[in-house]
Amino acid sequence: MKRLLIVSVGAVLLANTSAHAIDAKYREKLERSGCTQVTEMQGCDINKTKAENAKAGFGASSHEKHSSAPHYKDLAGKDSIKAIDIMANRGYKDVDSIQSGNTQYGIFYHPGNRLCIQLTMADGKVVSADDIKTHPNCR
Repeated sequence: MKRLLIVSVGAVLLANTSAHAIDAKYREKLERSGCTQVTEMQGCDINKTKAENAKAGFGASSHEKHSSAPHYKDLAGKDSIKAIDIMANRGYKDVDSIQSGNTQYGIFYHPGNRLCIQLTMADGKVVSADDIKTHPNCR
């Protein structure tokens, strides 16, 4: 009986233990800074912005650093606010936005590569990211 009680108490304690390994404020700092726990150990500063850390060589993948064409397809499924910040960090200019019901369309232009990208967003997420080729403000 005593053993059953100990096992039961242990199970309850384990069930109440948080499944998240890092606290929410630290996770927010990591996301804002573009750092990971690994890059922080290598010198990425979680108190700086993604742009500041990118200038120091942190936050961008090796493909992103060496690719001349900015990418956008990886934004599908991401949080819409974060995706807009990512577009700005990648050199895109927000040139227009349209709303229809529950769906928002953000139009972004990259002057260096002349890409005209539309992010289709609903329920706080990017539904799709597409090169629409042309828009009156993409110039």
